[in-house]
Amino acid sequence: MRRAALLLPIALITACAGAPAPQHGPVAPLPPSPSAARAQPAPAAAQPVTAPEGLSSVLRVADPLRSWTHITQLVASTPAGAMLLVAGPMGPEMLLEQALGPALADVVDLGKPIDVAWFGITESASRVVFSLSVAEQEVPRLHDLFVLREHRGMLRVESARDEEPDEEPDEKAPPLVCAFEPGDRRGSARLLCAQGAEELDAAAPYLVKVVGREPIEADARIEVTEWALREIVKSEADADDDDGHAGALGEELSGALLRDLESVSMDLRWGRAEVDVGFSVRFAGRRSPLTLALAPVVAPDAAPPPAFLRLPGDTAIGFYTQGASRAELTPLREGLLRALRDDWLDDGYDAATLDRVIQRLDTLALAGGPLVMGVGGDRAAADRAIAAYQASKGAARAQKAARRAMQSWILVAVEEPAETWIPAVKELLLLGDELDRRKASPQAAGGAGAPSGAPEGRARKDEESEHTTHAIVRAPAALPAGTLHVELRSRPLTKGAPPAHTTHLYVVPAGQRTWFGLGDDDAAVVARLRIAVDAGRDERTLGAAPGLEALRQPGTLAGGVFSLAGLALVAARGDTKETIEEAAEELAKLAGLPSRGEVPIPIAVTSEVLGSGAARVTARARLPMAAIHDAFALGSR
Repeated sequence: MRRAALLLPIALITACAGAPAPQHGPVAPLPPSPSAARAQPAPAAAQPVTAPEGLSSVLRVADPLRSWTHITQLVASTPAGAMLLVAGPMGPEMLLEQALGPALADVVDLGKPIDVAWFGITESASRVVFSLSVAEQEVPRLHDLFVLREHRGMLRVESARDEEPDEEPDEKAPPLVCAFEPGDRRGSARLLCAQGAEELDAAAPYLVKVVGREPIEADARIEVTEWALREIVKSEADADDDDGHAGALGEELSGALLRDLESVSMDLRWGRAEVDVGFSVRFAGRRSPLTLALAPVVAPDAAPPPAFLRLPGDTAIGFYTQGASRAELTPLREGLLRALRDDWLDDGYDAATLDRVIQRLDTLALAGGPLVMGVGGDRAAADRAIAAYQASKGAARAQKAARRAMQSWILVAVEEPAETWIPAVKELLLLGDELDRRKASPQAAGGAGAPSGAPEGRARKDEESEHTTHAIVRAPAALPAGTLHVELRSRPLTKGAPPAHTTHLYVVPAGQRTWFGLGDDDAAVVARLRIAVDAGRDERTLGAAPGLEALRQPGTLAGGVFSLAGLALVAARGDTKETIEEAAEELAKLAGLPSRGEVPIPIAVTSEVLGSGAARVTARARLPMAAIHDAFALGSR
């Protein structure tokens, strides 16, 4: 029955898929140097300035002083942070002075943008170049303050004129190499510093002529380059030892996605009562199956699916997606089903039966269209059951009760009538039984005569830890007529497997929509399904919850809401004594937070397909200050 239990989640889950722009004014060139060393105009670049080799990321901070103020306020909101600030407050001016020395720090304007370029992707090989704004009133005095030498259109800083020689230089911290770039317009002069002259020369043109001229729409923004993404994915692929068909498909899909990928960026915007964080992925094209699925075409007036707002109000993690079209999902669907069939065939399952399974899944999985999912649990019940388990010193009955209390309920909605899904679920259950009956022995699957490419001994490694059977039983009268109720009854086969339990699956008709409910607590699942399908229970739905206005934004591809407590509750499993103790520890930490980790955090995702074929997907999370305070407090424990 293992395959029958696997087929249902596969079918359900895959049912679808400020700084202003610079002002142009009179150019204020640097004054002539009193010495022979004098800045000369840099020759016009013959080629456009491009990112230097090995550049992994660029950080931009629009107003360092403003961001420092906000960060200090956040840190001070936690007891540990408040003690740290009282013990030794340090401002950005002091940090800058320690890094550059008093003379250079004095000419930097911390109210204007700072840019930081990183080279390399490992900590040991990482090299950093800073580009800082020079205070406009200090520009005419630079030759008076420093000994400067012209070098590649910049003014290399030899020393400060009033600097005394260091009698005991620090060999562990070599001095930074710094240079002034005059800029081509008023107020655009920059101070660039690096640990080596080579990095400074390589990064300076790009930081000044490309990065420095771009407007900053956020308070802070970091962008990871295409080169770094390729290196990271390559290192992950080298460490992947999955030799199955699904593993090979994963490598193929990730490689194709990487060829489409152009950059990844994250930005931050400070608000009065929240912090807005954005994560954006830009694709040069939509050629790979994953890119087509992740960056579909979305109508500008697309609204969140109505089913999302019908989720229960106590949903711990809620999510919706408009979904890509069936045509956009076809390459991904075909590849996944092919790999699934090949892996199951290698495991010894009957080819003819597998073909019928794949044919049925092809009509259901990744079919396109909206998908809604909600997950939740009873935190109070979990706390009580864990306390009883600990008081009983791990008694078997208390362990089983604690596991049951920690199991989540899951609701899924698709915009298709139940007449399509109920027969399909019944057929998949029967096909799962047939697959189990016709499965070859482990020796036959991994020995002589096994299909070509089957990993030897694979069936033995995939030994089941529990056995599951199913039964179709009467649905409660509280649910709409025609509801399908399936009990999935599991018993342990190996030591350390979950205790015997029954999981309830419901397929509920709701007009042209179908709701699915899944969970071990039958009463909890039924209660949430009633909220979703009963129009008379609107006040108990997610649509009536406050603070989710961002999720109603038109034109979004996807959206959702979660909380720190919700993530911890859903992650708690309780299948073993060890996992119960881990869950007890995590829930105890949440109980001591200022808002108990229960502040909802909304996320909205947009997808933009450009005329050139490029695409951009952006996810934005609005973090209320109360949630940030909880996160800081949790991190300090």
